[in-house]
Formats: sequence, C-alpha cells, structure tokens
Amino acid sequence: MIRLMIVEDSNTTREMLIYSFAAESDIEVVGVAQDGQEAVAMAKTLRPNVILMDINMPRLNGYEASRIIMNESPTPILLMSATWDIGEVEKIVNSMHIGILGVYEKPYGPGHPQYKALYDRIVEDVRLMSDVKVIRRLGNNVKKEESDIKPKQNVKDERNYRVVLIGSSTGGPPILHTILKSLDSNYPLPILVAQHMSGSFIDTFIQWLDSECAVRVKKAEDGEKALAGNVYVAPENYHITLQNDRIRLLKADENDLYVPSVSKLFSSVSQWNAQETVAILLSGMGSDGSDEICKLKLNGAIAIAQNKETSVVFGMANEAIKKGGIDFILSPQGIAEFLSALKLTKRKRNE
Repeated sequence: MIRLMIVEDSNTTREMLIYSFAAESDIEVVGVAQDGQEAVAMAKTLRPNVILMDINMPRLNGYEASRIIMNESPTPILLMSATWDIGEVEKIVNSMHIGILGVYEKPYGPGHPQYKALYDRIVEDVRLMSDVKVIRRLGNNVKKEESDIKPKQNVKDERNYRVVLIGSSTGGPPILHTILKSLDSNYPLPILVAQHMSGSFIDTFIQWLDSECAVRVKKAEDGEKALAGNVYVAPENYHITLQNDRIRLLKADENDLYVPSVSKLFSSVSQWNAQETVAILLSGMGSDGSDEICKLKLNGAIAIAQNKETSVVFGMANEAIKKGGIDFILSPQGIAEFLSALKLTKRKRNE
C-alpha cells in the first residue's frame, strides 16, 4: 500500500483529492496538511511514501516546505499549482535540484472535461515515484565528478557532426538549463530535446529557457528545418523526431508509456549516418531511449549519460550504461564542456 500525504490549503481541492484517492485500492491517504508548516511536522511522524503538495500556501509555501522536508525526512515530493507564471519557473527548476520529482497542474473539479486526464497523470506518477529512493540534499551546488572524461581529449576532429539529441525526464530540467546556458548563440549544431514533463508546464519552461540562454530555445513545429544554434523542445502531447534535417511531430497515443518518447527521437535518425549524431540521456526513471542509444553507439554515434552522483533518478542513463550503450558518463558541467568541445572542433575544421 502506498502511503500518500496531501498538502493543500484550499478546503475544496483538499476534499476533492481525498475523495478521488479513496477510489484507488493501492493508495492510502495517511495525512492531510493545510500548509507547508504542518507538512514539515507531519512528514517526520507519518513517514509517507509520497507527498503531493500545493506550491502557493500560507505560512510556508511548497518550495520552502520541500527544502526542509528533503533535509529532515527525505520523501518523494510532487508539487501542484493552479497557474504557471514564467517568474515561477526558476523557483520550480531550482526545487528540482533538491529532489522534487514532478510539477503538475492542479486538477479541476470532477465535472471539468480535463479533470480525469490531470488526475490520472498524478495518480500514475504517485505510483511510480513511491519507489524512488530520494536522499538528503543540502544545497544546489554539485561539484564536477572525478569520473568526468576530459572531452577535448576524446572528440575526434574528423567527424562531421550534424545534430545533438537529448532525452530527459525526472530531475532533468535543471540539468538542461545548465547545459544549454553554457552554449553560445552561434553554436553550430541544432539540438532536439524530448523532456518528460507535465503538459501545462512545458510551454512556460521553454519560454524561460529561451530567456536564460544565448541559443534560441523554442517549441518544435512540424516540418520546420533544424537549424544550428536552435534548441527544439517537444510540445505537449507530441513526440519529436527528425527526418532529413526537418522536425517531424507525431501525435501521442493514449497508450504511449512515455510522452514525448526519447526512444522515438533517437530511432528517428537511424537513416542518418550515426557518426554525425551526439545522443545524451539525462536524469530520469525507466528505460526510455536506452535501447535506441545503444543502437546509435553501435553505428558510430557519440553516446553520453549523466552520472549517478548528479542524477535525481538514475534510471534511463543507468539502463543504457548496463547495456553497454554509453561512451562517456559525465556530470552536467562535463556534458556542457563536451558540447562546447564539439563546437570548437567544428570551428577548427571550417577555418
């Protein structure tokens, strides 16, 4: 039985969630807090498997409460909000550094047409996140790991790189920010990103990344040409793929396990010369993209995985590593340096 604690200041929403979760035979609501201060105290005594918490609350908001809980009694935490504002994105992304596993749009009332979809997504992730082993995190700064391989010594100058592909899931957004912010506006390759994320949050996240980074970050559009210096992020309910230098978006099916699918992104470039591709797997649970990155590596692509020490969830990358599909295991800063080394290599070739 999954022990769930709900933290919500709205009486209406709180009762709605309690009523809805009562129908789940494998989930028990073991505690209900009305604000972050109550949540901190209850987390210590109840020891829930998962906490579902509102962001905007009196006395202690969701960010502050999460930071204290992750320090005192580490627990998988899912945050909810009724509205998204670009000014809130930085707070949300920073909260992921301390181990927040997901951010969701707060479900509307049961009569709303989107209620079931929003609620079902939260329930599914409560089940998934209940098995995640989170650790005490005291800060956002993670030093570069000794396992990093110096990229400038390992990038082959003779390769003609054409694209960078990134698959990211739980814990990935702050890593994406670190990597993309390190790149110059004249970065000579297009970058395609499949990020598992609540659909209501993805548009605001893309806008925030674009405002933070020198490279252009945009929501991918079907049929557009993949251009250097641009980062294309899969939109809500679509898979992103690449065909003949053009973005192709595939409408997600209700039976798709991962949306967007990293596997579909990686496999879409199989018609290309794999030696022209750099594929990267970041933090995330499950195995999305692990088989496909192995195939890309086998055909000559450079395959990179985020290391365990900096991953909130060491799932997708670890699966690829165990299958022998990774060339380099790097910290976020190591990945950023690697991509910059590719940039320097290409400039050298063109001079």
